[in-house]
This record gives sequence, structure tokens and C-alpha cells, in this order.
Amino acid sequence: MRRPILIAGAALCAGALLHTAASADVVQGTVTPATAKVIIKDGAGNQVGGELAGGPFQVRLPAGRFTAECQPPSQKKVQVFSLAQPTTVNIDCT
Repeated sequence: MRRPILIAGAALCAGALLHTAASADVVQGTVTPATAKVIIKDGAGNQVGGELAGGPFQVRLPAGRFTAECQPPSQKKVQVFSLAQPTTVNIDCT
């Protein structure tokens, strides 16, 4: 009788972990200067979402590591870590 309960409990825990790992969360902050443009790329170099303009921004990203790349004339890159909780990142392209 205990075995089905243990299997059901293990399946419930595994489902909760998969849901947490796959969920996206909010990354917010400010891009400076006001004329700057930024794109965010994932670890494979693929663009994630649209282009960010100068000023405040808010995007939803899955948990993981990303790179915010300032567009020319600035060549700065900022590492962004999306955690399973809201994260604030300010991107300075000056």
C-alpha cells in the first residue's frame, strides 16, 4: 500500500520542479542613455524578444544567463541572470 503513495509523491515533486525550472520571470531596469538600443541574446546567441529602447524596461525571461548587447555606436555587453524571481538590471551603453 505504501508504494503507490510514494510514487504519487515523487511524481508530484518532479512536476513542481519542472514547472519552476521552465517558468519565466520579470527582468526590469533602465537602459541609458535615452538614445541607446539594446538586444538580449540567450546562451546560444539567439535574440530573445524585441529591441529595448533607452529608458525603463521590463521583460519576461526564462531562468538562465543572457547577454544584453548595446547596438552601435556602443559595443558594450552586460551579463544578465534571470532568476526564478524578479531581477533588476541597469544597462549603461555610454
